[in-house]
Amino acid sequence: MITFAFFLKGFSALSSQILLLREIFIVLNGNELFLGIFFAIWLSLGAVGSLVAKFIRKNFGFIFLILTIFEGVYLIISLAIIRLYPTLLNLSPGQILSVYQSSLLILLAPGIFSFCQGIRFVAGANFFKIIISQGRGPGVFYGWEAAGALTGGFVFAFIIQKYTNPFETACIVSLLNLISCLPLFTIKNKQKKLVFVWVSTFFLLLSFFFFPKGGFYSWVNDITLLKQWHLQDPPKYWVNTHYGNILVFEKNSQISFIVDGRLLFSVPYPDKEWIETTVHFPMLFSNRTNSILIIGAGMKGTIPEILKYDVERIDCVEINPELIDAIKTFSPSNFPGYGNEKIHIIQDDALRMLKKTTNKWDVIILDAGVPFSLKTARFYTKEFFQLIKRHLSKNGIFYLVVEGFPEYMSDPLVGVHRILYSSLKTVFHSVQVVPGYSTGYCSAINDVPEMTAQLMSSRKKEKRIYTNIITDFYLKEKLNREKKEQFLNMIDGSTRLINTGNRPFIVIPALEYWLLLSTGNTQGIEKSFLIIVITLFAITLILFFPLTKQKKTKILEFTVMSTGFVTIALELIFMFLFQLYHGSLYFYLSILTGLFMGGMAAGSLIFSRIVEIEKNWTRYLFIWQIVQLIFISVILLLTAKDVTTKIFFFFSMAVVGFFVGWEFPLVNKIYLSKEKVFSDSISRFYAADLSGATLGSILTPIFLISAVGILNSLIFLFFLKSIMGFIVWKMSKYQK
Repeated sequence: MITFAFFLKGFSALSSQILLLREIFIVLNGNELFLGIFFAIWLSLGAVGSLVAKFIRKNFGFIFLILTIFEGVYLIISLAIIRLYPTLLNLSPGQILSVYQSSLLILLAPGIFSFCQGIRFVAGANFFKIIISQGRGPGVFYGWEAAGALTGGFVFAFIIQKYTNPFETACIVSLLNLISCLPLFTIKNKQKKLVFVWVSTFFLLLSFFFFPKGGFYSWVNDITLLKQWHLQDPPKYWVNTHYGNILVFEKNSQISFIVDGRLLFSVPYPDKEWIETTVHFPMLFSNRTNSILIIGAGMKGTIPEILKYDVERIDCVEINPELIDAIKTFSPSNFPGYGNEKIHIIQDDALRMLKKTTNKWDVIILDAGVPFSLKTARFYTKEFFQLIKRHLSKNGIFYLVVEGFPEYMSDPLVGVHRILYSSLKTVFHSVQVVPGYSTGYCSAINDVPEMTAQLMSSRKKEKRIYTNIITDFYLKEKLNREKKEQFLNMIDGSTRLINTGNRPFIVIPALEYWLLLSTGNTQGIEKSFLIIVITLFAITLILFFPLTKQKKTKILEFTVMSTGFVTIALELIFMFLFQLYHGSLYFYLSILTGLFMGGMAAGSLIFSRIVEIEKNWTRYLFIWQIVQLIFISVILLLTAKDVTTKIFFFFSMAVVGFFVGWEFPLVNKIYLSKEKVFSDSISRFYAADLSGATLGSILTPIFLISAVGILNSLIFLFFLKSIMGFIVWKMSKYQK
């Protein structure tokens, strides 16, 4: 029954984390920058909670129960806070939040929830320690909580989120969380008031499912969506898919398609200028237009324009089949003649599709937008451009569009174009720029003529192409030689960074530009980042340095902290690489996190089985540092060799979790062999583990991956663990 309590606690914790993370992901426009800040706040407040719990000396069962009830109710409230947060700040739907606003949101919703989780873990461990020995206790509690998280990751991914809306999911998780309190009533008999509160809360939450018209939770889901997007009528379509959230609503006689909180397009008044410039510049410039490949732009209405040409085949790549179905249902004009043998919708990730196929195309059009996220940045790497080059016909044209302005751009946006242009030049023989609010880059393998207004105008007449926006005057204005030279001079720089999969430099200026849109000045961005990082770093230091002067204890804390840092850094690196090679992390986030927690469960529970057999635990702690070094070395070699199968990521996440799962009870055993205060031990090292993970969450996505690169980050982690291995070795020698 005790293991059952911690199993359900872990199940609810991970399910809640993924549920809140998905909703915040939508409000923050799918930007991965805040993935690190999310985990940092989640982990740091969990650490604060575990340290606060160290000062609790009695009423552990009462605290465990009350916090469980509060978590269940607050999880539902948190979802409403996340959706209504932009409205409370008087922001327009889809408007970008500042760093402060985003951090405050994460603090208010998942942060408070995690704080309670930290207290409840220590309170529950202290309550149930009377049944399990002190030596085995930390491993059992930690392991069964992680086992619950593993189960939660898979059940959430394949069952719960598939058949319920977020508020119904929150209620189910809350009910399971309440069930975890049942063992409390089997140990103590005088719990009548607690039993009454528990029963009342449980059946109240359950009864809301049976309200009229679909239930209370469905009503709350609809109301919060209406408030979030300032709608009068319910959305036409809303769904969480394997590849992100899709929302379709009608407002002011327009139907808008929203993906992960960002507008994809609107009908019947789409951005006609964007559509025509994206299609007709490459199509008119290319000598051959028999076969066309569209990446990203096909969903936005470019197909009708392409069909104006004498094409034999149009391949349109879209990874999300639900998005294709939604567009076909609510905007069939975007797919005229669907079912026509010329049009082929390929449901796959573009990068993966290009690696598998041997087809070549006369024109390849890419619209991935400004690379605000690592998911988008992979379409602007040297490796991706080389892949595109292999799939162009002899005189093929590759055309990509990204936001830009011909006369003036902010420094961050200049940085984006500078890195993009440099990366293209390393792969293609000819790269011509078409400046505009949607700036185009026309690349070719061989020599091609200059794209002039005269050339494009004559081909337009020759091919008898009718357009609304692209007139002779528009072509002269757009392709003005002086304007093109001015734009190239603006993005020219002394340093030419090349964007690669291992070192996605382009994300840094793109994120600065993304944040600039919310704050209006880059100085505010830098100041905001600095304050957030310093604050979280200060919290980590306060958590990590409790008032103790014992050298051995400090070494144990440093060891746990370094492992927390390394494991979360590896977890985030694996998540980035998974998204890089498999297209989307949205669905697999709960699975990968669940496997990580499953590894933790295995490590903790295996250790708890052998804890009474072995004696020289300090030596084993040193050996464990060596094992981690070997694993990092293997990962470094496999990453360098471009090993990218899903099995590799699944296995690696489980192994990384095993490291921390084994080490946590191990250091508790070493500490408790001398000290006898169980509550001090479990709260001290739980806080150290979360503190190290907090630092890893901050530094990995913001600094290590973007600026240093994947391989160099792995080398840094190797040296960090080497230092800790040496310190633990010295401690083990001293003990002898």
